[in-house]
Amino acid sequence: MRERIEMKINIVKSKKGVGKAAAEAILDLLKSEHANIGLATGNSPIECYDTLVQYFSKHELPKYWHFFNIDEYDQVPIDLEGTCNAYLQERFYGPLNIPENQIHRLYAETFPFFEQNLHKAGGLDLCMLGIGKNGHIAFNEPGTPFGSVTHRMELTEASKQQHGDEFGGVGNVPSHGLTIGMKTIMNSRRILLIANGPEKAEMIHKALTGPVTESVPASILQLHPALTVVLDEAAASRFQ
Repeated sequence: MRERIEMKINIVKSKKGVGKAAAEAILDLLKSEHANIGLATGNSPIECYDTLVQYFSKHELPKYWHFFNIDEYDQVPIDLEGTCNAYLQERFYGPLNIPENQIHRLYAETFPFFEQNLHKAGGLDLCMLGIGKNGHIAFNEPGTPFGSVTHRMELTEASKQQHGDEFGGVGNVPSHGLTIGMKTIMNSRRILLIANGPEKAEMIHKALTGPVTESVPASILQLHPALTVVLDEAAASRFQ
């Protein structure tokens, strides 16, 4: 049974500060030579990846760190601009020339075995998450069962609106995504939730202080024994 650790909320001044604090949480895993890390995409982690690239351009990346894409759009080429994999390749995998054997991509061909392979690898030591305006984490939309494992998910109109710019318009956003499940996330040894901007303030507050309910997927994170939350002042405004 894991030791109970209280939720840690770290409020910093700026989006850049969120990235630096998130990167520091990941670099804390350097205490262990082996680590399985789930990686988020979107606007919130950009500065985190910039910081990690700067660090590992000067220090050796551990050979036994493995990176898992936690979500992806379904039925599109994974190198297509706008996909989660293309994002990570551009901002993290590519700049550091991370070996392919340390990268675990989630797409149609790997999807049927992804959960099993993650389990065989020992599960996630740390899962980085952003949060959608409707409370989704990874591509787990409102109503996703808390007991779910890696699955295919129909994306809500709210999520399509949020990701429209990545595909040149809402109408081009794929209708479905592939995602690790809620149970998969909660089985992570540590969870790092990051958010910035005033548009996330209401949902962050609701997710972390409101009732735990499947209608707000991120609310289940309240129950995790090792949750770290990093917010800029705008995203944390409802706490102040």
